[in-house]
Amino acid sequence: MVEKGGLRPDTGPPDLPPTTRLEDIPLASVSNQPPVSDNRLFRWQGITLATLFTGYAGYYICRSNLSVATPLMLETGISKTSIGTVASVGVLLYAMGKITNGVTADYLGGRLMFIFGMVASVACTVTFGLASGLTAFIVIWAANRYVQSMGWVALIKTSSRWFPYYRQASVMGVLSMSYLVGDVFARGYLGTFIRLDVGWRGIFFIAAGTLGAIAAVSLVTLKSSPQDIGAPEPTTNPANVFGSGGENTRPQSIHALIAPLLKSPTFWVICVLNFGLTLIRETFNLWTPTFLDEAVGLSKSNSAILSALFPLVGAASVLSAGFLSDRVGGQHRLVAIP
Repeated sequence: MVEKGGLRPDTGPPDLPPTTRLEDIPLASVSNQPPVSDNRLFRWQGITLATLFTGYAGYYICRSNLSVATPLMLETGISKTSIGTVASVGVLLYAMGKITNGVTADYLGGRLMFIFGMVASVACTVTFGLASGLTAFIVIWAANRYVQSMGWVALIKTSSRWFPYYRQASVMGVLSMSYLVGDVFARGYLGTFIRLDVGWRGIFFIAAGTLGAIAAVSLVTLKSSPQDIGAPEPTTNPANVFGSGGENTRPQSIHALIAPLLKSPTFWVICVLNFGLTLIRETFNLWTPTFLDEAVGLSKSNSAILSALFPLVGAASVLSAGFLSDRVGGQHRLVAIP
């Protein structure tokens, strides 16, 4: 998927005098169009950031629900092996969706895919709550994870059109907190309903209703780009892997989209790192409540709530990494490697 401007190299904004501060560059100066009010643009950037953050956090309510509900589902006779199979197939479809939906987002646009993914996830979550049997669980959860993969690629697509490339690390540091904060919130929020004895199916219905409400608000507050409010889009990174093609909102062809990425060593390093880190995170996310319930002896409600500590610490980490990354002169590996 093309982030507008492509992969960011380890360089800052080019052709700036040594005394120029990034903060002094007007956002509207990247276009010859008449600038809109800076306050209005700034306000809509804030609305967009908040909508993307809340929306993607909402996605996690319909993802962490399986982890929260697992101790309850085990009581009904379903085995841990079966739950593991459901989750594993889901992760596989999620990974596949990142590829196919990433390409699709470059053609359909971020806003449409971001909202559609939420609505589709709501439908899958309700269906899962009504279903019975391992086969049904596997198929429905796999479908849910596939449509959920639309969320992140759409978020990046939209964000890259609203914020200048030399602020993307800070912006993505904030937005990367969304799935961690969403995970924290989902576990605490859904965990409280366990105390009300709503059952595992009730957990799924509550999760679906909550994400549905977030989707309805996002439909109103999310715009595709600054052009929707009469403002110019920021320029792309001049050193992006797509060259001048990085300025295009839509790729000229599938080959023009994929080939530069496959030739980029940075792209492959990021893929390998993401694979390893995701494997660890998915394992902890799924099984922590069950471990706290069975091994530590906590109640199912407290197990769900306390399992939020893992993503909570991660949220602090990604926020720090994002802001530091924009302040080390583009040398992002100085933050990533340690």
